Amino acid sequence: MLTIKNEELIRTFAPAAFATTPDPVQVSSRYKFLPTTDIMEVLQEEGWVAHEAQQVKSRKWSAEHAKHLIRFRHESLSMNEFGVGDSFPEMLLINCHNGLGSYQLRAGLFRMVCSNGMIVSDAEYGNVSQRHIGFSAEDVIKSSRKVIEDASTLSNVVTDWESIVLNKEQSKEYISRAAEIRFGDSVDRNILTNLNRARRSEDVGDTLWRSHNRVQESLMRGGFVNGTTNRRAREITNINTNLQINTDLWALSTEFAQAVQN
Repeated sequence: MLTIKNEELIRTFAPAAFATTPDPVQVSSRYKFLPTTDIMEVLQEEGWVAHEAQQVKSRKWSAEHAKHLIRFRHESLSMNEFGVGDSFPEMLLINCHNGLGSYQLRAGLFRMVCSNGMIVSDAEYGNVSQRHIGFSAEDVIKSSRKVIEDASTLSNVVTDWESIVLNKEQSKEYISRAAEIRFGDSVDRNILTNLNRARRSEDVGDTLWRSHNRVQESLMRGGFVNGTTNRRAREITNINTNLQINTDLWALSTEFAQAVQN
């Protein structure tokens, strides 16, 4: 059995990753156990090393089998060669052992300047989802290799977004629609202002990429008051909400990139 690098970190923040059996209360006889440790071993053999982990906290479900998310970086993906602006390509592994979700491998970007991770929603970048009906090492290897192969392509996308400058009307529409991803109909002027606020000099400017970065960080970190509800927006820590917001925002930015260029 392969020794998992950074095993102590993973056990501390995502102990469910080391489950050896599924939740006997939640799963049926048809459920096929897909151990996260098996996937981590395959990824590590392909050069991917875990550097961050978290799992869902719930009083309703067993912590030993809860949904968990582990972020990996590849040893060959140096910042100089594969850096995407100020961001770094990642692999995200999502799994659970209670029958409440499929196993997923998804591409991501980690921003060095703000320690914030965004998730790439486009299936072109090595994303894969597999129900618990068996484990295929070939699928994991194929997906992880595709992320490496597409690192340069992803860099081109970010470069493209950095070249697209949004005018005032486009920026207003982008911020408004981005706000709806998290806040729905409860959007007021204070939210729109805070979503578009640059937290550092690197994010100042009207390009699509910088707008995406400003909004993504603000949606995830919160910290401002929603004038409609008079409540302070909290930081997003829930795995499902994290995935949903990042996926929808990437799709929105992709839509704007295509619309502006056409």
